[in-house]
Amino acid sequence: MSLSFADAAKAKQLRAYFAEHGRIYIVVDATSDDVDIPASLKGDPALRLVLNARMPQMIHIREDFLESNFSFSGVSYPCKIPMCKIWAAYLPEGDLEQGIIWDDCVPEMIRAIVKAVRSNISDEELAADVSDEMQAAAPEPDSDEKVVISTITVINGGGSKDANVSNEAPKERKKGHLRIVK
Repeated sequence: MSLSFADAAKAKQLRAYFAEHGRIYIVVDATSDDVDIPASLKGDPALRLVLNARMPQMIHIREDFLESNFSFSGVSYPCKIPMCKIWAAYLPEGDLEQGIIWDDCVPEMIRAIVKAVRSNISDEELAADVSDEMQAAAPEPDSDEKVVISTITVINGGGSKDANVSNEAPKERKKGHLRIVK
């Protein structure tokens, strides 16, 4: 691994984002042999790892790699992830549009999946789903390339209510016979 200015700049951005929020996901291209993670996780181009300031172990975000002992199913593993293999960071409970994506590091497989998904959307569906303001704000497409704007729709509830479920308040819980002594 060699140090590059792009990796150093990414490390600085990642440190600042992590320091500001305290708990973030990083998205790693784990298809490369230089990503040191458990063998069972190798091959995932979008592996998500949680960085939490409350973790008992140290998280080292160096200029060219991230290093820490991560826990996978309760088993600690010393991981070393090159900066060039980290391609996104976002808040676990936040809006996905408020994270960071390092576009030059996104794996080709992910780019191909996004392109395939976007190509399956018809122009009629796109026009029905996208507001006029968003279409007006979209950049002009290149000669052969289509620009697709997608929106996320939030559906409240989502599930249907089962007819067999009653609306009664839950029964009061019985108290245990054991007592806590300090």
